Amino acid sequence: MVKAVVGDETQLKLAEDRLSQSAVYSQVGLVIGKLNSRLDRGFVFDLIPTPVNDGGEPPCSVAESFRDDKKKGSKGKATADSSILVIDKDWVAEHARQVSRMLMGGVKVIGIYIWVTDSLFKNSTISLCQTVKGVAEAASFMEADLDERLLIHISYSPRRWTCRNCMLTANITSSSLRTCDFKMGRVLSSLQTFRCMYNFDLRLPICHENASNARTLGNVLQHGISAHAKELDDAKAMVDGTLVKILRIIIM
Repeated sequence: MVKAVVGDETQLKLAEDRLSQSAVYSQVGLVIGKLNSRLDRGFVFDLIPTPVNDGGEPPCSVAESFRDDKKKGSKGKATADSSILVIDKDWVAEHARQVSRMLMGGVKVIGIYIWVTDSLFKNSTISLCQTVKGVAEAASFMEADLDERLLIHISYSPRRWTCRNCMLTANITSSSLRTCDFKMGRVLSSLQTFRCMYNFDLRLPICHENASNARTLGNVLQHGISAHAKELDDAKAMVDGTLVKILRIIIM
């Protein structure tokens, strides 16, 4: 279980400035980084806001009464405390799926962030957890032991960052969230890039359409590359002439 999270200070401060200078009352987006189950730590590289959907509507919104009450000041406090956040979970998941396909190896979609007040966050906990679960399903990890993602709350009243670990259980409840130690520091500058080439010759069978053992192209491809995937998974790496004993620590 991830117990401590470190975010890249430069990138996250830029994201905070962008949010504070915007006129939006709420924003949802993806958390990019990596989780390491062996070290019980998470590393946040950047935040990517989810764009408007095909209909031009934002992926999350607040009730109109809340926005009006915010302008009125303290008179609308009671109404604001009862407001909830409306999230387009399917669209956020689709965004995660597309982004995960464009990321380089070792960098993943590890959760979501939300820019709202404390009261809105508390009133929308279940919906946020369901969004996290949808993102995890759309941008899944190969590591079966990573059944958790991050939920970062950036509050603008008062201004503070809070990171929570969301367990991907079958039934989402408020107990699915657990607070993590969160701090900012130098993260991206400490990363190293490794490049390698793997050549292989793959031949796939062609089945007749009416054959009894006919399979879909996806199944044929998956079966064909499974042996190569197993070979890569069992591979050893050498860095500067030194054998790396635990390869997964580098790529997770």
